Amino acid sequence: MTMQEAVIKNIDTDYSYQLAKRMEQFRSNEKLGYRPAGSKAEFLTGEMLKDEMQKLGLSDVCKNAVTVDGWEFKNAELTFETKEGKRHTALLGAYQTDFVTDGEQAFSLMYLGKGTEADYEGKDVTGKLVLVDINQRDEWWINYPVYQAHLKGAAALIAVQSGGYGEIDDEALNAQDIAGPEDAPAFSISRKDAAGLLELLRDQEEITVTFDAESRVTRNCTTYNIVGRIPGKHPDRMVLLSAHYDSYFDGFQDDNTAVALMFGIAKALQDSGFQPNNTIVICAMASEEWGVVDSNFDWSTGAYEQIFTAHPEWVGKVIADLNFELPALAHGTRARIRSCYEYVSFLEEYLADLPNLTIA
Repeated sequence: MTMQEAVIKNIDTDYSYQLAKRMEQFRSNEKLGYRPAGSKAEFLTGEMLKDEMQKLGLSDVCKNAVTVDGWEFKNAELTFETKEGKRHTALLGAYQTDFVTDGEQAFSLMYLGKGTEADYEGKDVTGKLVLVDINQRDEWWINYPVYQAHLKGAAALIAVQSGGYGEIDDEALNAQDIAGPEDAPAFSISRKDAAGLLELLRDQEEITVTFDAESRVTRNCTTYNIVGRIPGKHPDRMVLLSAHYDSYFDGFQDDNTAVALMFGIAKALQDSGFQPNNTIVICAMASEEWGVVDSNFDWSTGAYEQIFTAHPEWVGKVIADLNFELPALAHGTRARIRSCYEYVSFLEEYLADLPNLTIA
């Protein structure tokens, strides 16, 4: 048996699947999940992954401390009375901002279209919740209508996706980085729940709802990137395998499956007795979804800190970084690989030998 055949024989897809599911147990929001930067759920997931690396027999397993802005999102529930007189509670998603009600609190809620400055003309939204439509892919990012609402004195903005991201179905909630300040609160609502509010707002300019929310941002938190190695014949030449373990919601697709894929590769290499020419470094990265307050460059913070703060000496020693992201193909049969141009011919040759994932 060749070494390649031995590695393939030791691929354990069930191991990877079960690891991806196990990562779902740690959550900031009991109903929706969330494992954001600097949160307790992120820390506990990192501890589990560190233990898993040790069980796989990786060398030099360690936690690299990095500083990020942290976020804990415990809950956000908006309750209103439907036109039929029934009490309905909508679970809301959240963006990385501060908003704490300390239990149910009554608010007036208004609908203001796209939330542009023109939409506010003649409207007093002081201390109120503002509901707006947004298409983050084709129009503008969430921070623009959020900060507009903040400048107009609104208590918080609630966004419903009219297109772009979060379009899986009418009950889907959107979650993205805010790219804005933490004192301009923002949440997301499904199209289905927003429809119930809009039905009430057809006959009146504002309605009264109750809102129960706890979302807190803390600057300068410590989180950890988890690292282990498969020693190579050339220890000063490294190939990184990386994927992030923070998440929105349960994170199965983004990015539990990628972490589990990476660990599955490590397990197959270890179980087959393979020794690489170059040291393989397994990197489970924290704080990819978000990690810096009020910045356009607020994502992949854990990876940035790994290179520029935790291990600047890696520069010049890493010959490749294979980063895995959303590999489960839940809503299609096409994957995407991005690379520098030097690796294009290698990737094309590699991909040509893979089976076609599209069923005719």
